[in-house]
Amino acid sequence: MKNIVITGGGTGGHLFASIAFADYVKNFGYDPFIIGSIYGIEKEKLKNYLYRYKLLKTKGFAGKSPKEKLKSLLGVGLSIVETARLIMKIKPVFSIGFGGYTTVPVILSSKLIGIKTAIVEQNSIAGRANKFLSKFSDVVFVNFEETAHQFKNHKRVVHSGNPVRRDIVIKERNFNKDRFTIGVIGGSRGAKSINRAMMEFAEKTDIKVNVIHQTGIEDLKEVEKIYARQKPDWKAVAFIDNMKRFYEKIDFIICRAGASTLSEIACARLGSLLIPYPYAIYNHQHHNAEIFTKKGAAVLVEDKNLSGKKIESIISSLDQNKLRLLSENANSLCAANACEKIFETLQKL
Repeated sequence: MKNIVITGGGTGGHLFASIAFADYVKNFGYDPFIIGSIYGIEKEKLKNYLYRYKLLKTKGFAGKSPKEKLKSLLGVGLSIVETARLIMKIKPVFSIGFGGYTTVPVILSSKLIGIKTAIVEQNSIAGRANKFLSKFSDVVFVNFEETAHQFKNHKRVVHSGNPVRRDIVIKERNFNKDRFTIGVIGGSRGAKSINRAMMEFAEKTDIKVNVIHQTGIEDLKEVEKIYARQKPDWKAVAFIDNMKRFYEKIDFIICRAGASTLSEIACARLGSLLIPYPYAIYNHQHHNAEIFTKKGAAVLVEDKNLSGKKIESIISSLDQNKLRLLSENANSLCAANACEKIFETLQKL
């Protein structure tokens, strides 16, 4: 089998896109080797997969103090040496980065050794690291067509979309007219502002809906207590492992606007209430969300304006027809063949 190196982590968005691509290419005789960070979500999640992997001591440095930035840069330097040794040993056909701080040493060391390289820009606003790494990449893939112009000086930019797991793609949705199910997910660790608004919504609303809510571990007990008292049919969990089942059970989703989350809900045909993470670098989640709202696939509410009353207003406006329209508009943004486009382009190299 031919080896390939895939890197992407720190957050679930980077990691799960990496795994989706790994799942795809292994069907064509390639053996993926995933490189992540000991400080990212991959430390816990990669052990659940059968892929070979290595975790580096890399940290992000955007928004950090000068001292922390220096430590991070030193860590990148050491990781380049460590990664170069690994790459020389496994001799991959190509290396591809899906974002996150480990992408820097992996792409740089691969280029140094003479391995073909590629990066995937998942967000609508290109990050500083990917703009830098584009100089060392044979091809740049973008999730959103609107992002391509940010790499206008690169010779090969491909609008591919963002990889999603095949089992998440839903062909058709039927909406129960009597009682809808709302999914709530604030990221892999939850989101306090969303959790607070949902507790307020539970205490004040008379709307008959079901709720499945990923709270993160920190707020789980508090949310469970409110739901048990006010809405015993509503379900709160710390983390959802089976996203396929979650997407199949719900009719509408309340969530952040990370690139991978948006890619998945588009392919799951879900309309959404998007609350962009307000501290995202370059405010990229807001720009991601705007693309979905302009397509009629979502409602956008800024984090500072979120409340139980705001959620109630939006949920009360939903009916079968509106859910169906949101669903179809979301599906128009689904890039179900993203893995295929990326893989075919890399083969041509």
